[in-house]
Amino acid sequence: MSSLTDKVVTMLREQIERGMLRPGDKIPTEVALMKELSVSRSVVREAVSRLQAAHVVATRHGIGTFVLAPADKEDALRLPEADLSSMLDVMAIIEFRIDLEAAAAALAAQRRTDQHLKQIAQALGRFEAELANGSTDTLAHDVEFHLQIARASGNRYFFDVLSQMGPGVSPRTRLGKAEIAQLDQIERLRNVLNEHRLIYQAILRQDADDARAAMRMHLSNSRERLRRAHESTAS
Repeated sequence: MSSLTDKVVTMLREQIERGMLRPGDKIPTEVALMKELSVSRSVVREAVSRLQAAHVVATRHGIGTFVLAPADKEDALRLPEADLSSMLDVMAIIEFRIDLEAAAAALAAQRRTDQHLKQIAQALGRFEAELANGSTDTLAHDVEFHLQIARASGNRYFFDVLSQMGPGVSPRTRLGKAEIAQLDQIERLRNVLNEHRLIYQAILRQDADDARAAMRMHLSNSRERLRRAHESTAS
């Protein structure tokens, strides 16, 4: 699926670079892209998730996905996909995120508004609904959950760093088929969902210490799951 996803990402980027899609324009719908490129819905969603994480587009739920204005490159933190080409690189990114997102979660618990809480809950609910339907197509909702917590921290730099990291925000975009095969996807996603619930509940209670601990546990568990998969494919 990775090569098909790359195809969709490349096509949309080229349309943006050539001015066929300008800042503020709505990109084609999922159905239109599926038909035009002969790809599945999950491929389109993963491609859009990559572009969201790279701050190229933004989705307004119930309206559509729109092209963003180019960010100032001098101020942007970018992690080229080539820098995330191995499982070890992916695990290193998770290690980088642990303290960063733990701090963001603690601040979110202290500073979140009702609107922030609603947005975090919506991302959590969409993740849960996909899984309840037997789908593993939760990537966009996973990314959105973490970004909304960063936004709720009240410190824009947490959100800026995570949104500009590209695929590093969600390591699944960099896993190969052999590595994915080592993971029980449904069981793994159930664990992720439960960990997300603990983070959300701590933020709901405005318990900064529990929010910090829950986020740290979640990302540490993600790193451990990937480490086991890496060792299985290496042996």
